[in-house]
Amino acid sequence: MSMLFKDLTAGQTIYALLKGDELKYREGSIVTVGQPRMEMPQNGGQMPLQVPSLRNVVDVTYTIDGKNYTDVVDVSASVFSTQNTGEVTLVATEKDAVVKELHATLRTSENYLSEAEKNVPKQKKRVKECKALIAQLDTVFMEKQQTEERFIKLEETQKEQSSKLDEILKVIRKLAD
Repeated sequence: MSMLFKDLTAGQTIYALLKGDELKYREGSIVTVGQPRMEMPQNGGQMPLQVPSLRNVVDVTYTIDGKNYTDVVDVSASVFSTQNTGEVTLVATEKDAVVKELHATLRTSENYLSEAEKNVPKQKKRVKECKALIAQLDTVFMEKQQTEERFIKLEETQKEQSSKLDEILKVIRKLAD
């Protein structure tokens, strides 16, 4: 069974996975763990007639990268998520929880990439079809497309002429030597 935050004491190690633009693993330590207390959750859009249930929580103050943070944590928690660090952060009493989260994040990212790779050709085809239909129906767009195509052809022609000119200059230099 995992160690709970309410059972930790000052100086014990905690493990954090910061999930911002890049993933970062950090180890920190407990500064203080308060006494368990009852907390009434905020009425976050609930009907006024509903009685909110009380939660048994502790205040956990911990340090990561030399900075202290305090979160209200359920007494039965060995893992919690916070944004106090400035990015979504998973804080855990054991390294295994971070490893499990990394495996889950890896699966999610791999699945996302797999789906995206399947959809790219379909979306490229869709873009091509949209442009063709818009050009058919919108004369201003069609003229713009034709102008862009002309510029591309001119640039390609200019590159060809430039490379042929370079070849001619090489031949002339060889003959001059």
